[in-house]
Amino acid sequence: MIILGLNHGEINSSAAIIKNGKIIAGTPEERFTRNKKTKSFPKNSVEYCLKEAEISLKDCDYIAQAWNPGEYWKKFNPLFSSKRIRREDYFYTVRDNLSDFTSRKPPLWTILNSEGDNMPPIYFVRHHLTHAANAFFMSPFDDAAILTCDHRGEFQTTTMGTGKKLDIEIVSEQTMPHSLGLFYGAFTELLGYRSDNDEWKVMALSAFDVDCTQELEKIRSTIKLKENGLFEIDQSYYNGGFQTEPKLFTEKLVNLLGGRVGKNNEVPSDWHFSVAKAMQIVSEEIVFHILNHLYKITKNDNLVLGGGFFMNSVCNGKITQKTPFKNVYISYAPADVGNSIGAALYVAHCIHHQERNYSLQSSNIGPIFNDEEIEKVLKRRKVVSEKVSETETRIASLLNDEHIVAVFNGKMEFGERALGNRSILADPRNKDTKDKINSIIKYRESYRPFAPAILSEKAHLIFDVPEGFDCNYMEKVVSIKSEFHNKIPAVTHVDGSGRLQTVNKEHNPFFYKIIEEFEKITSIPVILNTSFNINGEPIVLSPDDALNTFFNSGLEHLFLGNFYIKK
Repeated sequence: MIILGLNHGEINSSAAIIKNGKIIAGTPEERFTRNKKTKSFPKNSVEYCLKEAEISLKDCDYIAQAWNPGEYWKKFNPLFSSKRIRREDYFYTVRDNLSDFTSRKPPLWTILNSEGDNMPPIYFVRHHLTHAANAFFMSPFDDAAILTCDHRGEFQTTTMGTGKKLDIEIVSEQTMPHSLGLFYGAFTELLGYRSDNDEWKVMALSAFDVDCTQELEKIRSTIKLKENGLFEIDQSYYNGGFQTEPKLFTEKLVNLLGGRVGKNNEVPSDWHFSVAKAMQIVSEEIVFHILNHLYKITKNDNLVLGGGFFMNSVCNGKITQKTPFKNVYISYAPADVGNSIGAALYVAHCIHHQERNYSLQSSNIGPIFNDEEIEKVLKRRKVVSEKVSETETRIASLLNDEHIVAVFNGKMEFGERALGNRSILADPRNKDTKDKINSIIKYRESYRPFAPAILSEKAHLIFDVPEGFDCNYMEKVVSIKSEFHNKIPAVTHVDGSGRLQTVNKEHNPFFYKIIEEFEKITSIPVILNTSFNINGEPIVLSPDDALNTFFNSGLEHLFLGNFYIKK
């Protein structure tokens, strides 16, 4: 069974293809178009997926789209069904009108099937179900509690449920306008940043040591936690649920928090730090409230999380401390970009009962370029290079000499984090490295931290985590042991934490070998890892993208496969 999954019209369009329950290819569309977080149809991504699977579209058994317009049959829509009586609208209007003769229960999914052409049946799957399927079916669990939280789906903003083998059941849901994603986005805008884009910055600001007692109580006053595990947001402070205003917050929220609104590119002040910190605390309180209720009704030690909110690695790192859950899984693409995968998995397992084909999940499912293809690009662009052997050892040696190195190797990672194949690497021991990368390479705010990547079996020696702890996708922020704060300052945030990546040899032998070689030289099994891109641009996909980013930044060392380029 071959299923092509699609996500488009939502933030960060993508396509993925699965065969017999196994993900064999996938990529965000932004990597091809170079338009970050594009919502356009993922034409290039589909082309790549079909090519990688060595099939044409007609060879797919099904297509799965991560959004269900059939949800809007929930109530009569006179704009389409009465006022525009056009034959072109029959796909919507016939069903809408006939619903007057039966119940208007919105379908979990809708199918579009045609006879006599080469188009496979197309399933349109509810947005939050694709988040749930991404979370559960990519996890190692046969049985788990499920929580999804984001800005919004068709109507839903939060769902609680369970996954058992080939089934997902939603037991409770929150709908608009009460949305944790909108809540976080409102404060992102209030602080002078862009919602659905700069939440990372707010999360970084929240770590600074300031007194936020007053802001905390004020923000708490705008939220109500309910006995059923859900929550309500006082709409007099937030506009997002109605989408009638240009901002997600109201003047009432502005006045509540000091009567000011942050400006673009201004230097953060104590006001920024305290508002960000207080809001992060409240958002975590909401999540832990939901999760404690979810555990109460499921009594399941396993938890999987999906939806854009769970890109919040600070919150993710606290879940096992603040809730009874013992085992937590978050995929490498929990936000909308991963819903192409989630939609395909839902159709495969929940609708067609395809047996699961779980294997240790790696995000390396994107395009790959061999040395011959890379060499052609170098010759075309007349770039001087050196072909090297023992590439990993050479990179480790440059890192030890305090050079910053860009690497382009193997299959491109799916999702919003580079995990060693499209990365910028540096020595974590030099405290000035962070500022250097932020200022002359990434061109981003100086307060934003970088991730420590560590050999998976060594994580418990440097971080406050148990032996055997996995964090393969930088999905959790954890504490760094105090004795290592001064040893790896470039990856230690202001509060002594780090957004951890445990590097598994089976996941990525190339990246594992680099860290292993670096440890041989330095006795430190950690390196700094950040995505290979300039601020505002997508992560590089091709050798041309890598060279463009290299020459347009302060980078001085680049490894394109086994080719070494130096400025």
